Amino acid sequence: MKRDVVEVALRVASEYYEKHNAALTLRGLFYILANAMGLVPLTKSGYKRLSEALAKARYSGEFPWYLIKDTTRKVFHVENWTSYPDRSLSAEELLKKLEEYIDTYTSVTVNPWEDQSYRVIIVVEKDALVDVVMSFVREVFQHGVYQVRAIRGYDSATDIHELAETIKYLSENQTPVILQLGDYDPSGEDIVRDFRERLKMLSRREDIIFEKIAVTLDQIIELDLPCKPETMEEIEKLKRDPRYKKYVEKIQALAERDVRVKKLIEKYGTSEIRVELDALVALKPNEFKQILKKTIEKYFDYEIYEKVTKQREEELRKQAEKMREESLRNLEKLKGVLK
Repeated sequence: MKRDVVEVALRVASEYYEKHNAALTLRGLFYILANAMGLVPLTKSGYKRLSEALAKARYSGEFPWYLIKDTTRKVFHVENWTSYPDRSLSAEELLKKLEEYIDTYTSVTVNPWEDQSYRVIIVVEKDALVDVVMSFVREVFQHGVYQVRAIRGYDSATDIHELAETIKYLSENQTPVILQLGDYDPSGEDIVRDFRERLKMLSRREDIIFEKIAVTLDQIIELDLPCKPETMEEIEKLKRDPRYKKYVEKIQALAERDVRVKKLIEKYGTSEIRVELDALVALKPNEFKQILKKTIEKYFDYEIYEKVTKQREEELRKQAEKMREESLRNLEKLKGVLK
């Protein structure tokens, strides 16, 4: 692979990290270089050559490791640590620490979502994109969401059971909202169905709101995302998928009713449309952030926040200030005793 491709990859990855405070996946970087810039072929072999070139650049120190994210390999630290004091504290140091403790101690917290009618959980098909999604959520919505979970394709029975138990014990006055993020392809669409059916069965809650917010066919059309399979090998793989026939039939049926879908098929010369979530996150990060923001805000009532949550926060703030002042007075008394 040409040297200038590695240099451009470094610039693109650096700019993305600086702008969005999140690292690209290798797959996402590939989509930018191949689809948006045309520097590498949008093929399986093009991806492999890019991977090999960037691996060499990282080994040599030319390409910083932090610019490409890989969270598919889990590491757990299991060594035990025991701490011991390494020196004694003077009376003055103890009093100072007590004063610092009074200034920072909190026992009551306020979560604005607890006053809301909904609790939002974001489910991400790909483990490698969870950190990016969390970073974007924090950026666009100050109150966050209840959970961001990676399901890694078809979710395990254990993980779905854990989520079902969590949902079961949410307040009866709150409706669980599941926002699903995944690929647009036969398996990606079927994962949406499978996940919904099993979660409803295990949670025994019929009020759950499910919404796939990315990748959708509308987004593919409106954002002009690359949707043609890269190689004949990938096309054959799609055709071997037991869900392939119904998937294509669905797209063809949509084309008969929606001229935009018809034009998309004509443009790429195939009904075998597929788009990875990585492509949306990498090629259209600002649009993806807005998708997250608008969807989350749809389930957050700002009127409740202003009238209920803020009033509660103000009451607790006043109460906390009174207790702080009382604690400081008690500390002064303690100082007098020590003297």
